[in-house]
Amino acid sequence: MNGTTTQEPAAERPLGAAATPVPATPGATTPTPTLTSVGVPDDHLRLYRYFLRHPGQGAQSAQHALGWDRDSVDEALEGLQQHNLLRLSDRHTVLVSDPAVAVEWLVDKRLGELKSSTDQVSAARGIIPSLTEDHRQGADRTPGDIERVDGGDEIRERLNDLAFFTFRELMSLLPVPWTRATIEEARESDLRMLRRGIRWRTVASAEAAAEPLTRAYLTELASLGGEVRCTQQSIRRMVIWDRGVAMVPVDPDDHLQSVLIVRQPGVVANTVAWFDQAWETSHPLPAADESPAPQPLSDTERRVLDVLTRTDKDESAAREMGVSLRTFRRYIADLMLRLGAANRFQAGLLAKEKGWL
Repeated sequence: MNGTTTQEPAAERPLGAAATPVPATPGATTPTPTLTSVGVPDDHLRLYRYFLRHPGQGAQSAQHALGWDRDSVDEALEGLQQHNLLRLSDRHTVLVSDPAVAVEWLVDKRLGELKSSTDQVSAARGIIPSLTEDHRQGADRTPGDIERVDGGDEIRERLNDLAFFTFRELMSLLPVPWTRATIEEARESDLRMLRRGIRWRTVASAEAAAEPLTRAYLTELASLGGEVRCTQQSIRRMVIWDRGVAMVPVDPDDHLQSVLIVRQPGVVANTVAWFDQAWETSHPLPAADESPAPQPLSDTERRVLDVLTRTDKDESAAREMGVSLRTFRRYIADLMLRLGAANRFQAGLLAKEKGWL
């Protein structure tokens, strides 16, 4: 075109065939230029080169010459038209754009897009002052060193929040047995902490350790990496997260109705010292005369096992349970951790052995 002669290729390759290697110039490191950086795939570029070498030809000619199917040619033609590299005439022949003009336009367009993106990213710094002000206002509203929380639902929510943001260690004193409901409420949080590698330590009273349901749960947590000890001394309910936040009941004899969340360093240090003393003077959870009964499955765990046996994809199982895919996969991970399974197949076998399936 435009008086320029080009060398005909020896043979056209089918779609997807590897190009004949070009002998490398000694010492050359510059890669072969392409148009992928401006949105033109290599196959589309190959068709464009064909029409540059064969002006006035149509799609059928290119199909035969390149050995492509018609759908591949049509797709490439559409892409090249979108990039203004060619257009179709009224006679269904292909008219190519001058490559010097067309490629320069593509480069300028892409550079403009990149500059716009860069400007938008840089503009993100403009939100810093307002976010800083939000942070300042939030700091003004931060609970004091001692916060009171009332009601079972509110207490459970705060327990879950504090456990979620724990990074190193949880310490607790357990003076009375857990109920089945309490165990089910705590299970997900406890298993998640153990899975994250957080050190989980509890000192239980002799009364709590002797109760079958509580003992079974403590034994299960110990088998998963938790550390459990027993004491004959009188202890009060207490939980400490990362040696920086402590929770104690308002009424020492009722830790389910109202609690204090303490962040005051001096008070927390005293509660940590109290726990350390109880830990040092306690003894490991003794082995029972017989293995404790396995902890019954929760309704959620039963549903997870059920859908796993009937569905092939996690997405379908999550939809059936009415939960997000992320939540469903967390349920599976918790079950695998509880079973001590390395994979889902092994988890299924172990669940059958336990009579869960």
